[in-house]
Amino acid sequence: KLLAAALPPPIVQAQRLSRELDLEGHFDDALWQTAKPVHIEQSARDGTARPELSTAVRVLWSSQHLYLAWECPFTRLTVFQPPQSGRKRFDLSRDGVSLWDRDIVEAFIGADSERPRRYAEFEVAPTNEQLDLMVLNPPAKDYEWTSHFQSMVKVDTKAKVWKCEMRIPLSALSETLPAAGTRWRLNLFRLDRANHAGLAWSPPLNGTFHVPERFGMLEFVE
Repeated sequence: KLLAAALPPPIVQAQRLSRELDLEGHFDDALWQTAKPVHIEQSARDGTARPELSTAVRVLWSSQHLYLAWECPFTRLTVFQPPQSGRKRFDLSRDGVSLWDRDIVEAFIGADSERPRRYAEFEVAPTNEQLDLMVLNPPAKDYEWTSHFQSMVKVDTKAKVWKCEMRIPLSALSETLPAAGTRWRLNLFRLDRANHAGLAWSPPLNGTFHVPERFGMLEFVE
């Protein structure tokens, strides 16, 4: 935990795309290979390494969207069935019934440098069930907010890997669109219930993921 606390915030570079990507869930588009992956493999709570669950994430951007691709090894998936659409799965008054109570990947994205405690949260489950919300100042959250983001998931039961692609409208994140050199705050997480794992790219070293001071950086590049 002391070592994790002493490390500088991580940085991921998002390469600019020459065109938009179709969401397929398996990263076959050659443009994904231009993105160098980062890895989520530390316990969010204390920084303990979990290399057996190392989750690769690639990030790209276009003039309209931010793209994230996740590759998640697993032993057994823990999900809600059937997945629901048309409304968000959360109930703050009850334990164990919200989307984050099962397996998910999560991205926290803060585009407003003047309000570092305001950021968007995106969650996707292996069933492709989604949840998005705006964190106003932890613990205050706006669940009515919507980004109209899209996702696609593919589960390879033989290889024991599930993959997720997200396409997030940049206009939902900021009124000022990024340019090459722009930096936004970012943290990436994964919950794997079968392996009692809450993993983070930049471990918050806390009982909650919502520690903006521990976010890393997303840098937009050409």
